[in-house]
This record gives sequence, structure tokens and C-alpha cells, in this order.
Amino acid sequence: MLDFTELSDDGLDLELLVRELLFSIGLKVYWSGKGPDGGRDLLCIEDVKSKFLACTKKWLIQCKHKAKSGNSVGVADLDDITTSCLQHGCDGYVLITSTQPSSGVVQRLEQITANPQTSISATYWDSVELERRLKTAQQWNIAQRFFPNSAAGWQIFASERPNHWTANFKGYYFHITNRIGSNCQMYLPVIEEQIEELEKYPLPDKHFLRLRSVYYDDKHGTFMWYVDYMHPHDQDPIGTAEGFEEAFDGEWNYRYDFKVRSYLEYSDHYDPDHYDFYDRYMGQFILGMFRPR
Repeated sequence: MLDFTELSDDGLDLELLVRELLFSIGLKVYWSGKGPDGGRDLLCIEDVKSKFLACTKKWLIQCKHKAKSGNSVGVADLDDITTSCLQHGCDGYVLITSTQPSSGVVQRLEQITANPQTSISATYWDSVELERRLKTAQQWNIAQRFFPNSAAGWQIFASERPNHWTANFKGYYFHITNRIGSNCQMYLPVIEEQIEELEKYPLPDKHFLRLRSVYYDDKHGTFMWYVDYMHPHDQDPIGTAEGFEEAFDGEWNYRYDFKVRSYLEYSDHYDPDHYDFYDRYMGQFILGMFRPR
């Protein structure tokens, strides 16, 4: 179980965790101004598919962190939900709490949803629901970032292929593929050592290396390491893909495929493990081929 007391007392970690989670499941998320209690609300745009006319729904997300006390979120902890939704032009409301809502809060949310005069949908995610949504292959790395103790260690998720897995370790999200075999457990320590080497490489602040995939050719005992060098958009990269590959080249059975990537740190659409870093290259990851330059 995740220990929500690991999150900061001021509630900021919970807000950041929820933002990362919502973004990772494909929603458009951005901050509102600070509310009366000093916290920031999240505004979330959801694309609603339709057979006739696609539309969008705008949600107001409010986070309440009471894990240290263990208290429920009470009615007094909430502002006027209907007014807040109207203020932000939202037609949906979600309360997200690191504990649970009181029965009075649940009743209030149900009443708002049932009121035909407002057309606002209101619901909640408690700590159980929040943990359930984090326990997926793509989202567990988010849990490992925010819960370094209770979410520590390896999490391996099987795919539809017997020789392909999605892994989370130390906050990294990456793929593992064997050429033949259906077991990757035997070389997880090798991957741990490689991540340590990537972390030790000297880089300026906010420049970092991120493992995207590992291909193990179990017929010949060789590895292909797919790594992205990430640098802020407003700063020049300190090297080229070829330069990084040369710097890490040494072991006879290791090959490297580096890509240089820039990022906008404060963009509402930035995530260090955005699907764009993975989906378009799955063919290369599975076959152990180099990605297009």
C-alpha cells in the first residue's frame, strides 16, 4: 500500500501527483489561481468521443491532503462547489483526497450531480481510488517518484507478448524486450547498474539521461540500451547522440541508441515519460533496431 504521509504536509506534493497522473492518462491539465485555502486548483479538459459530435468537458479538480491526521474531508473543508465551477467555466468537479470524504461530502456531491438546474457532474477519488489508478504499468513510475519508500523496488508488467514487459524502477518507466526468452528477472541487476551509470554521468542542472527501453539478445548475450538525453528548451545541448554513444561505449556486449531531446519544463503538456518518447519507437524497441535519427 502507498503511504500518503510521504507527501508534503502543505499538500503541494498531492497536487503535483494528481497533475502528473491526469496528464499521463491523456488529459489536458493546467493550474488555476490559488484558492482561499492557499492551494491551487487544477483545471482539466477531457475530450468526449461521440458517434455524432465530439465535445469536451472541463473539470475542476480540488485536492485535500489529510493523510497525517487521517481525518476525513468534511463539508467545512470545501468551498461553494457550484460557484467555483461557474467561475472557472467548468461543468464537472472532482474532489481528490489522500484520506476519504465524509458521508456529508459524498451526499453533497451526489446532490450537485442530481440537480438539473446546474448540469454539473460531481464526484471524488479517495486514497484507495488514487492508489488503484497509480498501479498500472505507465503510472507506477509516478508513484515511485512521490512515494520513494512505499513504492520502492521493481514493478514488472507483462504485455501481450511473452518476451516484452513494461518496467518501473526508481521512478523510471521503460520497456524490456528479449529476443527469445520469456524471463527478464535474471538480468534486472544489470539494468540497475546501467541506470546508476546513467545517473552518474556529469550533466548541468536540469539536463538528464532517461532510459526508454532495453533489448536483450539472449542468443548472443548482448544488450541494446535506448536512452534519451533531455535538456531544457532554452539551453543548448552539451553533446550529440553520437558523442554520448561513444562516451558510454566500452563493454563488448553493450550497444547504445541515444536521442537528444529538448523539453519545456513548465509546459502543461510536459512529462519526462510522455508517450511520444515511446509509442513511435515500439517497433525498434521490440526488434532491437536503432531508432531513426
